[in-house]
Amino acid sequence: MLIGIDASRANRALKSGTEWYSYYLILELAKIDRKNRYFLYTPEKLRGELTNLPKNFEEKILSWPPKKLWTMARLSFEMLIAPLDLLFVPAHIIPIISPKNTLTAIHDLGFLRYPQFYSKKELKYHRFGLRQAIKKAIKIITISEFSKKELIELCCMPSEKIEVIYLGFSPKYKQILDRQKTETILEKYHIPKNIPYILYIGRLEYKKNTPRLISAFAKFKKLNPELRHKLVLVGSFGVGKEEVFKNIKKYNLEKEVIMPGWIIEDDLSYILSGASLFVFPSLYEGFGIPILEAMAACVPVCAAARASIPEVAGRAALFFDPENEEEMAKSIEKILKNLNLQKELKEKGKKRASAFSWEKCARRTLKVLESCR
Repeated sequence: MLIGIDASRANRALKSGTEWYSYYLILELAKIDRKNRYFLYTPEKLRGELTNLPKNFEEKILSWPPKKLWTMARLSFEMLIAPLDLLFVPAHIIPIISPKNTLTAIHDLGFLRYPQFYSKKELKYHRFGLRQAIKKAIKIITISEFSKKELIELCCMPSEKIEVIYLGFSPKYKQILDRQKTETILEKYHIPKNIPYILYIGRLEYKKNTPRLISAFAKFKKLNPELRHKLVLVGSFGVGKEEVFKNIKKYNLEKEVIMPGWIIEDDLSYILSGASLFVFPSLYEGFGIPILEAMAACVPVCAAARASIPEVAGRAALFFDPENEEEMAKSIEKILKNLNLQKELKEKGKKRASAFSWEKCARRTLKVLESCR
């Protein structure tokens, strides 16, 4: 079977959830499938490990001078002039012209649940893409039972059209005991090497609840002046950037909150492993890969009891109401002041993380792809 994959997201230099999903899925499919032939469609030459794939994976560069609408427009033209057996798009934006057998992945419906957290332009783009995906896709993959329920409830999709396939995480995330290398990485990002820190990974925005996390951290510091922990926020800014800075200033946290921006995966694994606690306060998630990364790194996790997060974390995290700053602060305090709880969460977390992998994700995805002949 000739399978086309939209590899545009997998090929981006700066990756977050959807991009990592696309990237690792392609790499794992390349390891397990020598039978089918793949075209990897991309607007520019593939980079990194994507350049070293087996012979049944072929790069297809589709040049497109405009910076936007590559999938909808340029990939559409390619499907018109050179159709194939099956097209898989690892996000919900599919080509306007697409093969009869088109399969897509819808990760979450945050833009429907929380439209106030998106710009008008983003909402228009996502809603149009969603309508196209629902109308044209022969099958839809989603990444949690929670997201499947959202698709059924908000989009009236039939259950049998949806396949739930859990995500994985990079094997680079593990407990790292090399203190010297860790300190070198911390210095690189201006994170004090001799002061403990609480870590958050994700966009700094309203949907991820970052402004409220800063408020909760301020309450935690006020309740526990003897604890020296800093708050490290790793990620790029989204809608809510102004509120992040506003809260930092409001609570005089300029020296307590560190924002190193987006960090490459090789470095991030060290920063995560060196954290005292990982906190994930998001209001809405389709999955939440950083939860598993923290657990694999043997870092205790406290997280929002919201959306897919309890489904992913299982019993290996301490949960809180993400809209209750006091409860969030108390959860952070509870873990950092209780060594037995830290040990318990680390052990449970490591076991929980071991249930997820990109190989499992790829094998299940391949099964779905081959069922769409």
